[in-house]
Amino acid sequence: MDWSTYLMHLESDGTLLEAVAQTGLDADVPCCPGWSVRDVVEHTGSVHRHKTRIVRGRLLENPDPAGAPTSDIVSWYRNGLDELLETLRETNPTERVFTWYPPDQSVGFWYRRMAHETLIHRVDAEQGLGAVSPIDAELAADGIDEVLTVYVGGYPPWGAFHPSADVARIECADRPEAWNVRFGRFSGTSPVTGNSYDLDSFVTIAAELAPNAVIRGGAADLDLWLWGRGPLDRTSLSGDDSLAVRLRAICEEDMG
Repeated sequence: MDWSTYLMHLESDGTLLEAVAQTGLDADVPCCPGWSVRDVVEHTGSVHRHKTRIVRGRLLENPDPAGAPTSDIVSWYRNGLDELLETLRETNPTERVFTWYPPDQSVGFWYRRMAHETLIHRVDAEQGLGAVSPIDAELAADGIDEVLTVYVGGYPPWGAFHPSADVARIECADRPEAWNVRFGRFSGTSPVTGNSYDLDSFVTIAAELAPNAVIRGGAADLDLWLWGRGPLDRTSLSGDDSLAVRLRAICEEDMG
C-alpha cells in the first residue's frame, strides 16, 4: 500500500469512530471487557496525540503518554485525529523518528501503524453498538501482514528461535496474499531490561514446507480474528485445528 492510501484509511476509519462516539459513549465493548465506547475513544485519541508528538518533533526517544481529554471528548478526539493527519501529510515517510520496532525507525512506520490502530478501534466501538462497517480488503490483508511479520511474529536479535516441525498457512480468499508461519520457542535475555524469556512463538517463512494446517478466509475476517475481534468460525480450517488455537494464543499474549 502507498502512503496516501494509509492516510485515506486513517481518516475514513477515524471518522467512523467519531460517528460512533457521537451516537453514544456508554455502550460496553464486547472484545475489551471493562471498556466502554468512551474508553476506546479516549485511548485512540491519546495514541493519535502521542504519535503526533513523535512525528512533529522528530523525536528519537519515546515520549510520555498523552493526557486525557479536558473538554468534550468527541471534539477532543476529532481535533487529535486532524492534527495527526496534518502532521503525517506534512512529513516525509522516510524521515527518522522513534518507533518501538527497531528494524523500522521511520515516519512511514506510523503511517501504517496508525491506519491499523484506528481500524481496529473503530471496530471495537462499532461492535459496542452491534454493527460493524465494511472493512477494506486491501487494508485488512496489510493488517494481517503487520500482525504476522511486525507486531507479533519474529524475534529480536538478542534472542534465539528454536523451530518445531509445525507450520500453518494463512490464506486470503478475496486477495492474493498468503503467509506461512513456523512455530517454535523463543528464548533470550533482554540487554535492556535483564528479563529472560522462553515463549511459544512463530516466524514467517517461505512456502518451502507443507503446512500442517491451512486457515482460509476473507482478509477482513482473518485480520479481526488475529486481533481477537472476530471468531475463527468465519474462516475455513483444514488440518491440525490446534495450530489455529496456538496461533491466536500467541497473538493474544503479545497484543495484550
